[in-house]
Amino acid sequence: MKKRYLFFSLCLSLLLTGCETDNKKYYAAEFTAPELTTPAAGTRLTLTEAGQNDSVEIAWHAADYGFPASILYTVQMAKAGTYFESAVKIAETKDTRIRTDYATLNNNALIAGFVPETPAEAEFRVIATVNNHLQSLHSEPVSLSLTAYNVSVTYPILYVPGSYQGWNPGDPETVVTSPKANQVYEGYLWFTANTEFKLLGQPSWGELEWGSGGDGKLAPRGSNIVMSNTTAGLYLLTADLTGLTYSATPVTWSITGSATSGTPINLNYDETARQLQITAPLSEGQFVFQETGADNRTLGVYFSNQLMDDGSEIIIPAAGEYTVTLNLSQYPYTYSVE
Repeated sequence: MKKRYLFFSLCLSLLLTGCETDNKKYYAAEFTAPELTTPAAGTRLTLTEAGQNDSVEIAWHAADYGFPASILYTVQMAKAGTYFESAVKIAETKDTRIRTDYATLNNNALIAGFVPETPAEAEFRVIATVNNHLQSLHSEPVSLSLTAYNVSVTYPILYVPGSYQGWNPGDPETVVTSPKANQVYEGYLWFTANTEFKLLGQPSWGELEWGSGGDGKLAPRGSNIVMSNTTAGLYLLTADLTGLTYSATPVTWSITGSATSGTPINLNYDETARQLQITAPLSEGQFVFQETGADNRTLGVYFSNQLMDDGSEIIIPAAGEYTVTLNLSQYPYTYSVE
């Protein structure tokens, strides 16, 4: 009897060991991340509008999960040193290579925050995904020098028709934009009292339509989102189509800095021009735009008259009376000083 028990115990032990080995093989030990092969590290890539139809290939060695799997690859690009926190998706594919034209790559570079006509280090990586039960595998990033050219950027937008603008689904000035092209949208809109609105993925009523899902939630083809605001005002509207959530927060804007002697000067909203404006005496010095009420964000110069979060200060060369205008109708936000 002892021999039988010993033999049974030995078989059970071998069986459990085999299962453990299989688990390690298929679910942990032998995962191999994808590896970027093209473009090579250190490549210098100068994009030009004249060559916008030229293209570049991005290729990689396949990931290996230890068993046959249908793998989806996501190619990302980001400014070096940002740890891909603001990465832009270039493409998704089940192949191990893509080809993207310079115009598309340039648009993605500008979305990622690259300053036009200025060489900067870019990082590329590939993410392999099978399903929600298995971990995603990230390639090591590959760095190269990239120079983008200046052009109007095409950002994903959602139209926001509502009672505040006559329920016009195609109004290009009542939209929210996804600055990172990541399904998260933002925009500043002037809502009249008791505003109701919806979100559209196209400039007409149709399939891509989101309404209220209750308590800050969005629902496809949902009912009108009701603000219940008793007075008119400027609101920061955000919408996350992945998490199906939204928020609308009243805000004000001001200019502040040495040109205002350190005292914020509030901007007034012009409902006809759909922009913020103030005419006021300014000292020689600098200022930035300051939002109050939502994220308390600060906007400064990014490129030309375009603004970005925590950008450079705007310079006032001499004391005098100036008209300062802030245009928040579409991203990137812009300004003028006259």
